[in-house]
Amino acid sequence: MSKLPGWTLVVALVLVMTAAEPADIGTRLVGCWRLVSYEGKSADGRITLDYGPTPHGRLMYDASGHMSVHLLTPDRKKFASGDFLRPTPEELREAFDGYFGYYGRYTVDEKAGIVTHHVEGAAYPNYIGTGQRRLFKLEGDRLILKTPPERAAGNDVIYSIVWQREK
Repeated sequence: MSKLPGWTLVVALVLVMTAAEPADIGTRLVGCWRLVSYEGKSADGRITLDYGPTPHGRLMYDASGHMSVHLLTPDRKKFASGDFLRPTPEELREAFDGYFGYYGRYTVDEKAGIVTHHVEGAAYPNYIGTGQRRLFKLEGDRLILKTPPERAAGNDVIYSIVWQREK
């Protein structure tokens, strides 16, 4: 049995290592992400924490181009009746104010550093049928998304959302 020259082994290792690293950003986004922080900054510099100081959430991208995101205030109250179709108006308002989610497809513009969520269903009906553009930055196992200015409580707010890849 003949031995391979040393350079052949080096080339083979480089090829294996290169194949193990996803080539494009879209591939690197695939997976489940846990919410680390969610912060809004209004044009006048005020910081808002729409889901409190310790929000919970998950963001998922799959390899076929589908996505889903859920954000919530962790200390939301349960409905007194235990019947999800019979909340009081106050319970309904608090539940809606403490949760946000949507799903759809996504596309990535790697050069522009933008991921667009093409919303098919959402807690906020105005998002349905829209393309929600997010600037993104990957830093190891962290994903940082920033929104363009959005109207919230009468102010233009830019949201910065930090996610940690789930293992």
